[in-house]
Amino acid sequence: MKFKYIDWYSSFVVASVFGSFFLLWFYVKSSFVLFLDLLGCSVSFCSYFVFDLVGFYLSLLSLILFFVLLFFFGSISSRSLFYVSVSMVSSLFCYCSNHAFLFWWFYEVSMLSLLFLLVVESPYSERYLAGWYLAGYVVLTSLPMLLCLIYFSCLSGSLFMSDWIGLYSYDSTVGFSVLLLLGVLFVTKIPVPPFHTWLPIVHAEATSVVSVCLSGYVMKLGLLGVCRFCWFVLPDSLFGDIYVVVSFFLAIVFFLAASWELDGKRWLALLSLSHMIICVVCFNSCGYDSCWLLFVYSLGHGLSAGVVFIFLWLGYNLSGSRNWMILKFVFGGSLFFRTLLCGSLCTVASLPPVVQFFVEVSVLADVGYVSLINFLMFCMYLFFSSLMPFFFLGSLLSRHFCVSYNDSLCVANFSVCMIFVLVWSFILFLVV
Repeated sequence: MKFKYIDWYSSFVVASVFGSFFLLWFYVKSSFVLFLDLLGCSVSFCSYFVFDLVGFYLSLLSLILFFVLLFFFGSISSRSLFYVSVSMVSSLFCYCSNHAFLFWWFYEVSMLSLLFLLVVESPYSERYLAGWYLAGYVVLTSLPMLLCLIYFSCLSGSLFMSDWIGLYSYDSTVGFSVLLLLGVLFVTKIPVPPFHTWLPIVHAEATSVVSVCLSGYVMKLGLLGVCRFCWFVLPDSLFGDIYVVVSFFLAIVFFLAASWELDGKRWLALLSLSHMIICVVCFNSCGYDSCWLLFVYSLGHGLSAGVVFIFLWLGYNLSGSRNWMILKFVFGGSLFFRTLLCGSLCTVASLPPVVQFFVEVSVLADVGYVSLINFLMFCMYLFFSSLMPFFFLGSLLSRHFCVSYNDSLCVANFSVCMIFVLVWSFILFLVV
């Protein structure tokens, strides 16, 4: 497939991006008032954007990943750099959007940019199949999501989400059903069961920079939508106790499936599916005032997944393979690489002092007050979630082999980048 056959799509994405910035200027040009809401712990730059605690944690995640791009300025194409930058900037606007249409616009632009890179930049033969999977969950749910937002805007008489508070006390079966449908549409983007099938396929066929973005912040956009719009149907309707138990069971199945997986990217994708179950438990057991724990966990999860994807990216550049056994031969002869490997897998295993560990302990205490069954399932989940990365770590560190390579500049860039992300992962608990 030559590039000329998809030039129309490239032009459409560029036009949409520049159109979004024009639309942003059109909305905010009339007023730009800065005030501090001390009670709500939020800063509003105008009626269209609100910077709160949720926006802070997610924005910090996107900004750290944006700085990661600087280490690969000469290693990726200018097209990848441009579209990933567009996706990240759109995600920053999406986190802070108070206007329903702007939220939806930036939400879709941040995903469509990566969908375009998946089809165009990926060197793998099954990228078109992966593109169809991702497009099915992104594009086909886009219009129903917009219609739901328009419905609530018409019902409240305002496009600003801050004016929708009264809607949640409105007794309407239709409104509740539309709200539940909107929650399901956001859940498909997280993803959690039963909408999880696209993630391992997309990660296996995407380029490494796209995988970093998908696991880093794109999966968190669905959590943002559920928190912004659908907290009224939590936990009874959207994430009930039965759903949590089934999710825990499937998470353990994902861990066992990962133990048989030699492809590094598919292995990490299966672990990401399992780790996102923590978000489901937060929605089920934690109160609305404790939703910040969910996004602190998302911040730590995005960094831990990003650093392992970067490590696999380095291994692929050196060996041409993502097989763990081949990567073992490449990294096994270097003490420095073994140290980076240990640090990366320890972040995935939620070893303290990474922030995921503290969030899991806090959520475990909350679950114990709500349900004994969920508490026991959660303890079993935590056992497998730490066992699987350590199982692979023990396999990779045993029986060292020495393999020589000559691309010292590539190794230096990746190593400095990984040290940067690892330092953030292990000191982030001091910030949050």
